[in-house]
Formats: sequence, structure tokens, C-alpha cells
Amino acid sequence: MYRPPVPGSVTGGRVLLIAEGVLWLLLGVLVVIVGIVVMAVGNSITFNGQTTSLGGAASGVGIGVAAFGVVMVGLAIAGIWSGAAMGRLTGGPRVTGLVLASLGLIIGILSAVGGSQTYVDASNGTTFQSTPIPGLILIVMNAVIIWAIGFSGGARGAFGGARAAAGYPVAPPPGYGPPPGYPPPGYGPAPGYPPPPYAPPPWPPGQYPPPPPPPGSAQGYPAAPPPTAPPAYPPSPPPLSPPAEPPGGFPPASPPAS
Repeated sequence: MYRPPVPGSVTGGRVLLIAEGVLWLLLGVLVVIVGIVVMAVGNSITFNGQTTSLGGAASGVGIGVAAFGVVMVGLAIAGIWSGAAMGRLTGGPRVTGLVLASLGLIIGILSAVGGSQTYVDASNGTTFQSTPIPGLILIVMNAVIIWAIGFSGGARGAFGGARAAAGYPVAPPPGYGPPPGYPPPGYGPAPGYPPPPYAPPPWPPGQYPPPPPPPGSAQGYPAAPPPTAPPAYPPSPPPLSPPAEPPGGFPPASPPAS
């Protein structure tokens, strides 16, 4: 079956989707490791020489953090698969990519809005200022992905065209066609009918003698006479006329009787 080429905008969206999936995968693995570490620490954490008791909640916190990391890893793997499988121009990977990009866009907006915050540590008076730059990066990246695989002209042409029914070839995009010498689409037997029989193969050369040529002068036969005009008949004699009269108007004298 003919498969149209992948447009450039869809290719760019696929690359961004795979790159974002790899970043989320690394972050999810890091979160899982942090959750495991929290579960292994116990019920108290020592930081800057101060021991903080968790009140028996360390196991629950560690399990929650690790579960969140596993969810992040699963979503990252889904994004990587979506970007890789979108080369077949099927609807499932495209919808998955749009859903994940929309989720990443929401996370980016929340991160950008809540990133401009100032945190003060009451114990030592340390001030920490968060930054909205990671959220802005997520917003831009996911907005580009949504446009590239969902709303660009190449994506609408590649995914929005009518698919051919089973048993019929997919029509090529404009500018592509069969090479010269092939019949145009639509010609041929209908689905379910046997194909036309093939022409019999030619006889092997030299197995049978060629037929004799038609007879002629070259084979010793007399050549056919050339066409002639119809035979000419002699002209008919002119009609007889009466004898001429003698001069004087007298009839000729009869000879004397003997």
C-alpha cells in the first residue's frame, strides 16, 4: 500500500515530543530514586545538623513520591512511543501526542504562574526566589508540538485526508503518481473478481520452422500477368450507299441482245 511522505512540520513535532519524553523520563527516574531514599531513611531526617522526626510517615511519603515518579516514567514512555510511531501517519499516536502535549502545556502554565514566588527559611532567614523559566520552556515546547502535529497544514493534509477502504489503494498526494506506462487508478478488475488471463508465452525460437512465404517469381512460380485493358474490337463497316447516277440523267443503255 502506498504511504505518503511525512511532512516537515510533523517531523519537527515528533522530534520535540521525543526529546520532551526523554527529559520527563530522566526526571521520573530521579523522583523514583528520591522516593526510595525517603523510604530507606526511616522516620527521621538530619539536615544541617538538625534532626527532624517524620512521625512514622516516612514510608508513606516515600511510597507516594516513588509512585508519582513511576507515573512520570509511564507518561514519558508513552510520549516517546507516540513520537516514534507517528511516522506511520496513523491517528492513535497523533491523539496520544496531542493529549500529552496538552498535559505538558498545563503543567508549564502552572509552573510559570507559581514560579515567581519568594520563599523564606524562618530558621536561618535564608531567602529563596523561584524562577518561571522552566515553566515558560514547557509552554513554548508543548505549544509548538500541538501546532506541528495538530494544526499545521502538513499535519491536516497527512492526517485529515480520507482513508481508502479495505481493498482499494490509497490515493497518492498531489504531485505523486504512477510512472509512465502504468494504467491510471480505477482501471482493472473489481475487487473479488479474478484477474484477466495472461497472454501465452511465445514459442521458443527454432523449435518450429517458419511458414513458407506466398508463391511468387522468386520461388520459380510464374508471376501473375499484369492487368490489361479489355480487347479492342474492329470498327463496324460504314453503311452501303446507292450507286451514283450517270451524267445526263438517262439510264444506261442496255446491251444489244445477241
